[in-house]
Amino acid sequence: MEELILKEREFKEKIVEVINNSGLPAFVVKPTLKELLGQVELLEQQQYQQALKEKEEKEIKKDKSKK
Repeated sequence: MEELILKEREFKEKIVEVINNSGLPAFVVKPTLKELLGQVELLEQQQYQQALKEKEEKEIKKDKSKK
């Protein structure tokens, strides 16, 4: 868990650094970040669906092994 916390902080710091060093005005950065957020939300949904599928498969295998 600590590793994820550290990675998240490092990730955010790198994003801020890139934005600050880009020299782009906020009116350019904001829509780009919104687009990226949309892509991340889609990826999050896909990962959630995959996790559900894997959980169901594990439960089916567990039930079969009990018989």
